[in-house]
Amino acid sequence: MDPYGGGVDWTMIASIPTHSNASTPSNQDLYLQFQQQRQQQTQNHQSLASHFLLLHLVENLADAIDNGTRDQHVDALINELNNHFEQCQQLLNSVAGSINTQSMTVEEQKRGLEESEKMLNQRRDLIDNYPSSVEDLIKSEL
Repeated sequence: MDPYGGGVDWTMIASIPTHSNASTPSNQDLYLQFQQQRQQQTQNHQSLASHFLLLHLVENLADAIDNGTRDQHVDALINELNNHFEQCQQLLNSVAGSINTQSMTVEEQKRGLEESEKMLNQRRDLIDNYPSSVEDLIKSEL
């Protein structure tokens, strides 16, 4: 509390961290950064997905099966198809993981924004109370 009877804890003003515009990104900066990360991840996933087209493998396997005999070539095609399918499944799992990571990042950004707004409101309250505290201080000295 204010030792001069103003009702304001002046030590609280000093304990509220200040943020300069240079080191604190704006909401627009955070949004643009998020969009860039999202676009980059989408491009990465698209380029990875192009490596896992399975149609040609299935067609080759169908042609080999149409010939009627199961041989080493058919077994090799089955193994190749299984390997590519597993890689596709890993890709899908990584996409799902990155989506979960992004949603957590957005939630963390929302929490940070809420904390900043709370601190801003506290500062506004202190600034609003400042004139009356100064008046009370002057009255107590008279």
